[in-house]
Amino acid sequence: MDWNKSNTILIIAFVILNIILLASYFNNTFTEEYNVMNDEQFVESVEELLNKKNITINCEIPEQTYVLPVLETEYEMIALNNELIQNYLGSGVEAVEDVYVYNNTNGEKLELINGKKLSYTIREKAPGTAPSHEEMSVLINDFVAEKNIDMAGYSENNRYVSEDECVYSYTQSYNDYSMDNSYVNFFADANGIYKFEMQRINQVKEITEKVRTVSAVEALMRLLTYEDAADKEITKIEMTYYSMEDENWQYITRINSDPAWKVIFSDGTQKHLPNVD
Repeated sequence: MDWNKSNTILIIAFVILNIILLASYFNNTFTEEYNVMNDEQFVESVEELLNKKNITINCEIPEQTYVLPVLETEYEMIALNNELIQNYLGSGVEAVEDVYVYNNTNGEKLELINGKKLSYTIREKAPGTAPSHEEMSVLINDFVAEKNIDMAGYSENNRYVSEDECVYSYTQSYNDYSMDNSYVNFFADANGIYKFEMQRINQVKEITEKVRTVSAVEALMRLLTYEDAADKEITKIEMTYYSMEDENWQYITRINSDPAWKVIFSDGTQKHLPNVD
């Protein structure tokens, strides 16, 4: 593929798209409040651009925009003590200062990542048929009870099911909007739960200033900048709160969480599309 030519086409497409949007806005600004979702030409142009990267939309594109507060969030910092380690790995495994990965004789692994994320791997994923929703509910309830995990304030946010695997994600909410950095994830196969992940926000405070979000269709254009979004099918688009977990994440205990559109793909992956650059 000629990448220089491809990039040139992409830049030209962006320019054309912005011209269409501006023209539509000025044509409507003195007659009615402009809603980009009512502009069929603009929506079709966005869909055509996404199609160039083989990104298809198999869900409704939300029409509304929002005026929402930015949240100041504080994370639960996890201490790897004997009680916590032995809750997952059993007796005989003891905490050691500045050690963040532990294993037991059964091959199970408990890992603390960036001081906030707990990852517990029971075994490798096994072949076979994925559990049904009813079976998954029982597996999760039993696991939560056994490991004494507090699920108060968390609700199912996303469910990915393939032939041989289920991934159920539960997130904490604020005013009915998911805070996607505060989650409990369960991974299961034919033999039951094989992996568990958890990261929690324990304090939330609204910042006085509110922000107006862009529309979902405008946010979708940002997918064009992600190479790993190509050749995928969008199955859900929703407004969430999100903080970028970048290379500085290990040093962060408190951070602002911004309103962001979330795109979920049919393969279970997702992208958060910020409202500002």
